[in-house]
Amino acid sequence: MSDADMLTRYIQKARAVGVEVELMASHEFPGRLAVFLLEHKEETSPLLALSTSGWPVGLLGVVRSTVASSGFRIVSPQPTPEDREYFWNQEELATASLGITFCEAFLAETGSLVLAAGPGRGTLASLLPEVHLALSTAEGCCENLADHLASLAGMLPSRLTLITGPSRTGDIEATMTTGVHGPGRVLHWIFADQKDHM
Repeated sequence: MSDADMLTRYIQKARAVGVEVELMASHEFPGRLAVFLLEHKEETSPLLALSTSGWPVGLLGVVRSTVASSGFRIVSPQPTPEDREYFWNQEELATASLGITFCEAFLAETGSLVLAAGPGRGTLASLLPEVHLALSTAEGCCENLADHLASLAGMLPSRLTLITGPSRTGDIEATMTTGVHGPGRVLHWIFADQKDHM
């Protein structure tokens, strides 16, 4: 399967499970993010959860400056004095309405995002806020989980979190509800023209 076909398959699968997928050029991103933040701020709390590591060169700086210009406050995992562990301010994180992460890999087979654990990765930014915005490059598209694990060449993180659409919960009568135990809205913006930096 060609890279283009694999990406097309991912988009179809992800949209089928409720992910709002957009392809964009990297130069379009700051303006698109500013518009999105303005729309989101009108609806809810202007506090945003942001992971702090695992980003391509330059991208985190673009996100931070755009967020600051939009009037949002940021909560991020902070290192301990020894830099061995990172911790969130739990009270602030609980009130964040939006989480932004960089997603290095996503799976065409299931339409899933793959987030690796690690210092400052801040996977809670993808799990607790009402809205999760994942950013990726097109090169992150893998056919399936086995291919992604093979690409890690034995350097497995302590945990991988797979996200397949918004949080869904079924009650005893099998009535499905979204957003009860996690984000009710998941967006995935993919940079089709950038590989290593902004």
